[in-house]
Amino acid sequence: MDILNHIAAKRDPVTITEISHALGIPKSSAFELLYTLIEKGYLEFADRNLKTFKLGIKVFQVGLAFLARTDVHREARPLLEALMASCKETAFLAVESDDQLVYLDKVEGTSSVRTSATLGSRNPMHCTGLGKALLAAYSDSKIEEIVRAAGMPSRTEYTITKLSALQRDLETTRQRGYAIDDRESEREVFCVAASISDMSGRPVAAISIASLASKMLGNPRRVAKFGNLIAETALSISRRIGFTGRRLYPQRALDVARVASGVP
Repeated sequence: MDILNHIAAKRDPVTITEISHALGIPKSSAFELLYTLIEKGYLEFADRNLKTFKLGIKVFQVGLAFLARTDVHREARPLLEALMASCKETAFLAVESDDQLVYLDKVEGTSSVRTSATLGSRNPMHCTGLGKALLAAYSDSKIEEIVRAAGMPSRTEYTITKLSALQRDLETTRQRGYAIDDRESEREVFCVAASISDMSGRPVAAISIASLASKMLGNPRRVAKFGNLIAETALSISRRIGFTGRRLYPQRALDVARVASGVP
């Protein structure tokens, strides 16, 4: 599994020597493991003469089997396509895994922005619209746990790098109904996103619309239009997988107390 993960993380084919050094295993052991993986279809030769390796078709088949059994992916796909058709921008579906965001699906618009996010790739939670949409649905303790584990590295000059500032941003997300990534992960990209909840009300995924920042900045009506659209779509997907609540981000007790006391 370490070999598969290592090769999956590389853009170029790898050699036995590279795998041996990277993973700290004897070259003879690496040789036997690699050829077993080739025999089973999980790896293929990129160049038989150079003895370089790449992922095989079996990995793709296993990934498809996972997605076919994932309710949220199956239910989200047609609505992601409708979302892209409506706004002509790229729509994403992602989940949280090991304190990071993992992309499960995307539907690209013909004139939409190109981002670095690819299926299966990972990104931090604190600086992506998808990640912040999920964080806003989590408890304070879980947010702090993720931040402690993953940190809050700066990706651009607009990245939020302090927990207190992130908490304020997440509270705004809850009140608004959708998260905003204003060039926080990539300088040219602006995203709106919302979480998806299952029948128990647990946040299980998030969807987003990614656009060129130049199309969104100084255009609050467009931001609100996309934001409301993503929130409505997230709620529709949630209801398809059993969610019965009225809001994906219900008001917290503190918010209710503020309203009752007249505190802004």
